[in-house]
Amino acid sequence: MKSKLKNLIAFILVIILGAAAAVTGFAVSAASDATVTTRSDTKKDVGSHRSALRGGIWQVLYKTGVTKLLAVDAQAQTATLIEPDTGTGKTASFDYIEELALYKLRTDQEADTLNRRVIENNGNTAVVSDENGDIISLFYLDSAAIEDFSYYNLTQLSSMARSCYEKEYGSSKGMTFSATMNADGSFFATISGMKGNKKEIAYTVDMQTGKGTDSHYENVDLSRYAK
Repeated sequence: MKSKLKNLIAFILVIILGAAAAVTGFAVSAASDATVTTRSDTKKDVGSHRSALRGGIWQVLYKTGVTKLLAVDAQAQTATLIEPDTGTGKTASFDYIEELALYKLRTDQEADTLNRRVIENNGNTAVVSDENGDIISLFYLDSAAIEDFSYYNLTQLSSMARSCYEKEYGSSKGMTFSATMNADGSFFATISGMKGNKKEIAYTVDMQTGKGTDSHYENVDLSRYAK
């Protein structure tokens, strides 16, 4: 079953924003550490410079290579940071000061307010900075409301990939399947099946449909193996 963003349960306050580290739970890999690629083609539009982020679902890429999902509700003035591994997260409210292009983020559990500034924004891509001046890139994915956006999280995709492998090739004994959300704003994930240090198979699929290709350039539909 696909993850639904309305079922968020665990909160991570560092929203759009804040450098992520593995020791604070910012791991991207569903089963083991994995590297992600970055893209450098963030578009700049002077006409929309420093405008507020539009409502919908964004992909967030930190300078460390860690990537997450962010659901922005412009009307309710809330933002939710979501873990791609499990599809869990929790919501923070915000105030946006247009003259400063500044977000003030807060939660009921925190007395302090976090300040995050929009540096560039053309509606489809954006750049945000935290108090340390660290840059976070954002890619717009979908205009859906948080309760309507569904997808396969990385843990689910790893399990689906294992089932697919077993159907096609037989036993997966001794193999580890690890999924990573690609850090290019495409909302695709790459799932690798490893046996020791040897990569046996890889699937690159759309996280909303489960469809894509394998490392043999064959079409694959992992949604057939969703539970």
